[in-house]
Amino acid sequence: MAKRLSENSVIEGDCLQVMADWPDDCVDLILTDPPWFVSKQVKIHRSLNPQKYKYTGKDINLDFGKWDHFESEQVYWNYITERFSQMVRILKPKGHLITFFDQNRAGHLIDYLRSKNMLMRQHLYWLKTNPVPRARKVDFMVALEQAVWFTKGTKSGATFNYQLGQQTNYVKHCIVGHTTKADGDRIHPTQKPIGVMKVWINYLTNKDELVVDPFCGSAATCVAAWESHRNFIGIENKSQYAEAARRRVRKITEEKYALFNEGTKR
Repeated sequence: MAKRLSENSVIEGDCLQVMADWPDDCVDLILTDPPWFVSKQVKIHRSLNPQKYKYTGKDINLDFGKWDHFESEQVYWNYITERFSQMVRILKPKGHLITFFDQNRAGHLIDYLRSKNMLMRQHLYWLKTNPVPRARKVDFMVALEQAVWFTKGTKSGATFNYQLGQQTNYVKHCIVGHTTKADGDRIHPTQKPIGVMKVWINYLTNKDELVVDPFCGSAATCVAAWESHRNFIGIENKSQYAEAARRRVRKITEEKYALFNEGTKR
């Protein structure tokens, strides 16, 4: 028997196992950022050679963590396809899925999801207003991060809140915690801005619908959903990030109830 969904919470665990207990067709939007398998065991020590790098910033660590390490390309794709298969199953007909993904592998993911009755809609982008300078000065700064948008089955009748106005397929926002605190503290190496997630959530869902992030990391999707008056569930399999995500979610949900209780006393 499928478990009752624990809305407005962060669940610690492997999303493959967590989602396996959920019923079919129960989620309105999945908005996520899975591992990309792009980590490198390289650290650029800019502070040790300021003459070369000409930029007095933090050292750059290109290893995001063990969660982004896989034994081989085949192991990685098995990991991805197993979890995306569950995402497709729990998504409602005409529901939406947006996933950030490595642009060099996105074509393979698109082919796989098309085979699962997912309609490829558009490439979406986060345009970084403060991209990280290129320490080695041999190529361009990376200012775009790509996401891919799908709809389950058909787009006819699928939610798209056009009344919000024309919207480009990119959203401009700073990198979290890089040169500004505009989006709060940085608690995850690949943290996404709440402001970017809010745009897509508001266009593709309605109030009180359910937004799920199976790789919730810093809980940016959860916070964006809550602040947009949607319900959310985040899943995170690393204890340190799950706890940080819970603290972040607890803070915003408790603030709401504190304001409500304060209002009832007047």
